[in-house]
Amino acid sequence: MLEVRNLDASYGEVPVLSQVHLEVPEGAVVSVVGTNGAGKTTLMKTILGVETQSAGEILYRGENIARWPTDRRVEAGIVMVPEGRRLFAGMTVRENLEMGCYTPRARKHRKESLERVFTLLPKLKERERQPAGSLSGGEQQMVALGRALMARPTLLLLDEPTLGLAPIMVRWVFEFIRELKEQGLTILLVEQNAATALRLSDRGYILTGGRVAAEGSGEDLLHRPDLRQVYMGL
Repeated sequence: MLEVRNLDASYGEVPVLSQVHLEVPEGAVVSVVGTNGAGKTTLMKTILGVETQSAGEILYRGENIARWPTDRRVEAGIVMVPEGRRLFAGMTVRENLEMGCYTPRARKHRKESLERVFTLLPKLKERERQPAGSLSGGEQQMVALGRALMARPTLLLLDEPTLGLAPIMVRWVFEFIRELKEQGLTILLVEQNAATALRLSDRGYILTGGRVAAEGSGEDLLHRPDLRQVYMGL
């Protein structure tokens, strides 16, 4: 579904990504792990078009989308849950969810999508009239995930979805990702909990210094002692 080829990206004069390559097959969960500052978030933002690439190709369903604006990528089905959730704290849970269906394709299915989100995340139905800022961190992450689903993604980008959450909510997030995969959603995951992410993933990439240091099946990467110590802190 997604193929990144020889991708470079910079912040001003400072290079962040260099010759990055990865593939995300349809229906798979693919994880990108690595140390802080490796370029993981920049990679996700570049795929979405929030950051501009300086070289390389981003192929989505076989088409190079490098020149597409972000809204066109979202309309095509590429949707991201950003690090830190980025909710509108003063708006209700329902209003935050409905912000996810702003594209023409998603707007047509707003009611259907909202029913699906409330079925998958029943706690949000209970909280739908509460301000999002009044929720716990775990509940806010549910809202962020639900808002992304309102956009009707075919490729879901998850940037550090367990950051700052209590252990019980970390386990819930990974179970929810597994459930979405079973429903056929394709997922690219950037995650600090490297071991759990790789166990869940069909394929993994280790990013360091803006480059891919290793790639392979999640289990293979997890059981390489050199990678566990140097790049995953395990």
